Amino acid sequence: MSAITIQPDFAWCVLAAVAMGLQCTVHGFSVGAARKRYKVPHPDNGSGRFAAKLDDQDWEAFNNVNRAHLNYVENLANAQSSVLLAGLFCPRTSAILGLTYIIGRSLYATLYAKNGPQGRMAGFVVTTLAYVGMVGVTVFGSLQAIGLF
Repeated sequence: MSAITIQPDFAWCVLAAVAMGLQCTVHGFSVGAARKRYKVPHPDNGSGRFAAKLDDQDWEAFNNVNRAHLNYVENLANAQSSVLLAGLFCPRTSAILGLTYIIGRSLYATLYAKNGPQGRMAGFVVTTLAYVGMVGVTVFGSLQAIGLF
């Protein structure tokens, strides 16, 4: 069995994980702006009494922004842990995959808000490929560390 050494380049993975968290927070600000614009205060999450007063176009616009952010929240822990775990084995590759994930998330949110659910596909593909890459690096590195590869 081999020991895992944290390399100096691992700091890039830490920065990628922090950037993901900051990006998710900034995406949350866009939901706040949409709440103000469409007059959908808390605790209405897009299907409550206030959202019910919106016309179909405004309801969909609010929910597109909200859904893009919630999807990020749902996936953030997996993405951050994956970039850090993959970084233990291959920090540069992991950091690049983390940056790719961040770019994909930006595409996802922007295109979802602009074009609705069908607009999210480009960002979905980019983030999924980056995430699968980080998981692959983690699994491969783990198998190497325990001597199975």
